[in-house]
Amino acid sequence: MFARASVLGEVKGLRIHSPLGFTLELEARSSRAYVIDRPMFDRIMFHKAVDSGAIPQLGTSVRGISQSSGAVRVQVRSGGSLRSLSCSCVIGADGYKSVCRKEAKLPPPKHMLTGIQADLKGANIEKEFVEVYLGHAVAPGFFAWVIPAGDVARVGLCTWDANDLPASYLRKFLARPEFKGARNVSTTSGRIPIGPGRSAVGGRIMLVGDAACHAKPLSGGGVYTGVRGAELCAEVADVFLETHSKSALLEYDRLWKDEFGKELSRAFRIRRIFLNLTDKKIDKALRIFAEPDVRKLLEQHGDIDYPASLASSVLRLAPKLAQFSPQIIESLL
Repeated sequence: MFARASVLGEVKGLRIHSPLGFTLELEARSSRAYVIDRPMFDRIMFHKAVDSGAIPQLGTSVRGISQSSGAVRVQVRSGGSLRSLSCSCVIGADGYKSVCRKEAKLPPPKHMLTGIQADLKGANIEKEFVEVYLGHAVAPGFFAWVIPAGDVARVGLCTWDANDLPASYLRKFLARPEFKGARNVSTTSGRIPIGPGRSAVGGRIMLVGDAACHAKPLSGGGVYTGVRGAELCAEVADVFLETHSKSALLEYDRLWKDEFGKELSRAFRIRRIFLNLTDKKIDKALRIFAEPDVRKLLEQHGDIDYPASLASSVLRLAPKLAQFSPQIIESLL
């Protein structure tokens, strides 16, 4: 397995808790997801890139980018001084604040999630299950989570269009009894852009990962789409450097849309349904998902990287779900 050394554990079950107390439990026969040490994963990726010939520019940040008909000029700050680099094309993997996105004149994400996570030691959790908590009082616009990660529990949440800061919601969430006596060993926060535009190419610039808004709308995860997008970008860049045809770069849009773009689009439509649900309707929807045939389908065929792929199959088994948003759900069939 790629980057096996970064794996902290495996997950085979999911519990989704409604705001009114109902819990939907899904358990697969085998592991469905890996929990990774992200800093170690990034270090492994870095060393693999160097081993493949990449030349790192440590301590260097991009300050500006400009495109001309024949090249891209990148202004960087390194060691306290500014200098300019020239290249044939740029792959922007510079996160949600992407300088590359601005220069490529591509639109911002549809939604920007704001999140916070605490790593707790001593929490009373089950090791092979991820817990998800829904509700407008818990994490408006998204959800809270508890993930077993080796000797710690990752406890966090994201919000969107909320009345308070994520830290305020997390403080309330950490008052739950399973976290009593647990010790917070680290806290991280950040933003996740979701909802990509029609293109991730602007002139001689291609975008990947958060810069391209390729995080999954239903989970906020971005490792799979980031890595796969980077692989597709590399294929296109190879062809471009051989042909020097700007039209070759547009092939990247076709590739990422075929690979995971349809999934992102479908998942974002499902997210729009979720945002319009009251706490009472969220509880009602989870009870429908718990019906034996639907639950069996989710447990046997659910895919963490393509969670929306089962939408049409679920709707055929549970047409009652159409009551939540008939127009959008019709588009998923």
